[in-house]
Amino acid sequence: MDKLAIWEVFLFSVPEAAVIISIAFGLGGVKFKPKEILYISLLTGIILYFIRPLVSSYIVNVILYIGVLMILFLVFKVMDFFKGMMSVILAVSIYLIIEYLNVTAIQFLFDIDPVILLKDYVLRFVCFLPQLLTAILISFAIRKYKLYLFTE
Repeated sequence: MDKLAIWEVFLFSVPEAAVIISIAFGLGGVKFKPKEILYISLLTGIILYFIRPLVSSYIVNVILYIGVLMILFLVFKVMDFFKGMMSVILAVSIYLIIEYLNVTAIQFLFDIDPVILLKDYVLRFVCFLPQLLTAILISFAIRKYKLYLFTE
């Protein structure tokens, strides 16, 4: 995969990781902890900044993303391994569905060429915002309606 510029990590990867982590926390029934989410998302973005250029397969990149999140969840003692794995896999899956639907809708509604979308950073950021906001709303709904994966 292409190497991101370091500013792209902070503009795209860190917010994406933060919202995925927030969804995973919600699914796992873990209290919302902004500082912890920020630290884990920063570390995720930075770690993946170095890993991404080494991986050419999208699916391998997603698997590594899940692995990095799981390791960080264990290091930060967010939740046990099983709960963490289930929560992270489902959170990443939810985010990937949102991303796919967002990109498909934007391409369909505005007839935007995907190549242009990758090269024009202003357009890319504007197109990134709806999926980020949708994921934030889903994270909020999971917490508000207590849609946890596990009951104690």
